[in-house]
Amino acid sequence: MRNINNNLSGYRKMVLFVMFDMPTETKKDLKVYRRFRSKLLSYGFIMLQYSIYIRFCRSLAVAQKYEHYIEEVSPPNGSIRVLKITEAQFQNMVVVENYRKKPEEEITKQGQTTMVF
Repeated sequence: MRNINNNLSGYRKMVLFVMFDMPTETKKDLKVYRRFRSKLLSYGFIMLQYSIYIRFCRSLAVAQKYEHYIEEVSPPNGSIRVLKITEAQFQNMVVVENYRKKPEEEITKQGQTTMVF
């Protein structure tokens, strides 16, 4: 018999997205940006894309705790958005990367060396 908790775990675990735009024109702006980014990293967030950071959380309660942390350290200028989705929803994400070379293209370019004795 299958364990029901394992099937639901992808729906209980959360992925927290933090997306932000901040001014970076002055040295003061850059300092505020770096401080905010540093705080995200210290909380265990990883960069998914430029200005988009994610953190995997084991439950909704943990995700809400980190939402509160973000609110506490958010600078007065800029735009910050926090989004929660389940781990199962995150796994269904479609990634389209047309600007990079496909790994298959690099493999076909590699030559093969044959040694004959």
